[in-house]
Amino acid sequence: MTPDAGGSTDTTNELKRNVLGLPSTMAMSLAFISPTIGVIFISALIAGKAGISSPFIFLLGTMGIALMASTLAQFTRRVTSAGTFYKFITLSLGRQVGFVSGMLLMFAYALQSPLNTNLFGGFVGNTLKTDFGIDIPWWILMLVVVVLVGGLAWYSVHTSMKFDIAFLIAEVSVVAVLLILIVFKGGDSGQVPEAFTPMHSAHGAAGLGQAFVFIVLAFFGFESCSTVAEECRNPRRNLPIALIGSVLLTGLWFSLSMYSIIVGYGAKNVDKLAASSAPLHDLAVRYIGPWYANLVDLAAISALVAVLLAIHTANFRVIYSLGRDGLLPKALGRTHPKHQTPHIAIISYSIFTLVIGLIAGIGWGPMAAFGNLGYLSSLGILPIFILTNVSLTVFMLRRHRDEFSILVHAIFPALSSLTFFAAIWLSTNPWPSAPLTYFPGIIVAVVIAAAIWGSALKRRNSPALDRIGTVLFMEAESTPHLEDIMTMPKDKA
Repeated sequence: MTPDAGGSTDTTNELKRNVLGLPSTMAMSLAFISPTIGVIFISALIAGKAGISSPFIFLLGTMGIALMASTLAQFTRRVTSAGTFYKFITLSLGRQVGFVSGMLLMFAYALQSPLNTNLFGGFVGNTLKTDFGIDIPWWILMLVVVVLVGGLAWYSVHTSMKFDIAFLIAEVSVVAVLLILIVFKGGDSGQVPEAFTPMHSAHGAAGLGQAFVFIVLAFFGFESCSTVAEECRNPRRNLPIALIGSVLLTGLWFSLSMYSIIVGYGAKNVDKLAASSAPLHDLAVRYIGPWYANLVDLAAISALVAVLLAIHTANFRVIYSLGRDGLLPKALGRTHPKHQTPHIAIISYSIFTLVIGLIAGIGWGPMAAFGNLGYLSSLGILPIFILTNVSLTVFMLRRHRDEFSILVHAIFPALSSLTFFAAIWLSTNPWPSAPLTYFPGIIVAVVIAAAIWGSALKRRNSPALDRIGTVLFMEAESTPHLEDIMTMPKDKA
């Protein structure tokens, strides 16, 4: 945006600036990751694949995601935008590659609310019935939570993040007490040091690979703080701290929590953990009492609300960014005249969430829909991670060669990509059983369809494909386009 002749600033269809500090920015990533959801719900999915070695694969996953966060941190020191991955890839590898990655990114992100609203409806419905004798259908609970998070996002991103911080502190505190107690009591049959080795996977190397995909699900959204880049104070400083800090904190939490759960069930009872729909509830009943199990359930509900607030906030802004650049209908790029929030994107994505969520929940059941959609979403984000790592090396060599570091800008991204390539290979060799057997083909189909669409736009010289490269540089008040960025002097970029 640029000042007009009268000195005023036109803020039409621009997000409200400088409303989020470092705590709120990091809370965006932490709440989207949702450390409690990863422990309460994803732990059983991972244990079913990696067995006793689940803590090991969590540590390995943390290393891969932390290196990915380092890649994004290098970008956010130079580029800030609500578009995240697709902006960075476009800037480095071109508009057509950026277009394809943007479509795949949209696909992966779009599934996050449907899968988590299914989890909310299924888990909360079961909890209300078993703990309090209240019977409410899961689909009604899904409708209620979508309206709640959409309303909060419409009103104020700052208010939404305040709720996220409060929920996050409460849920982690409740779960941490239980997990620490289990370790100090020695669990079912003492400590399990072999859990930090790769030799005890439930399904060998393939099990580790499939577990890694679920770990990507556990970390999904670590980059979401960058989707509020345009509303963040001092983004070039705060975004890198929020990115790397959120990954390291949650990675440590996940690894130690997974170890505590393995200890709690015992090395010989991992099959029971894998079969449990609420492992922390079961452990709370065993090690403290039913009253604390109810408290853990309430913490889980708190975590689900928090993660849905963060997911909706991130997705609204990605859709807003694509609409603003003309890739999606331009109405999605409008902001509310009073609250300066992307209200059209909020309404559209809320409807999409309900439609997809209900179809998946009715077809698979709400809890199974969470796991299946989560696996598909995570499988879709892995190619984006790899492309972004490649993009950093290209970007630094083209635009900041004198700052290029072989370690930070080449080796770290290469190691990160290697872990993601390994996860893809191991998770598809041998080929997984249904319904997972269809998911790699779905990802390939999305990529092919996006490539065909992008080529058609290029042949027609569509302005939508041109505008995808628009990037905001927050230290300037103007909004340069990709071709301007690639030709302007380096010190201006």
